[in-house]
Amino acid sequence: MAVERTLFIIKPDATGRNLVGKMLAHVEDKGFRLIEARYTRLTREQCHEFYSEHAGKGFFPELVDFMTSGPVMLCCLEREAAAAALREVIGATDPAQAAEGTVRRLYAESKGRNSVHGSDSQASAEREVKLFFGVAALTH
Repeated sequence: MAVERTLFIIKPDATGRNLVGKMLAHVEDKGFRLIEARYTRLTREQCHEFYSEHAGKGFFPELVDFMTSGPVMLCCLEREAAAAALREVIGATDPAQAAEGTVRRLYAESKGRNSVHGSDSQASAEREVKLFFGVAALTH
């Protein structure tokens, strides 16, 4: 398998509960290498571009409000089959349905306040990493 890069976001509900270190340690313990990271507050414009596939859906305004409500930790992670592996490590969107030991099962508060984002495919990972870190972050 090829070494790939993916996007991992620690969302405002988790940064507000001081969980950044625990979550980064969790993904590093699962074989991910932190390539680049930035603690920031997303703008509404960034959220609209990032979540463009959800525009027009009923939950979209609430999602944008939530993601701009506090700081996030944007992370570019690397390992073999990065996007697929990260999805396994973070668990299902609904923490009640996430497997034991996954990030969301351990730390998420609810389906809407699920603490983290992980790219859902390698194609999404490339688009998302480029959006927040630029094309240079995609080179190994």
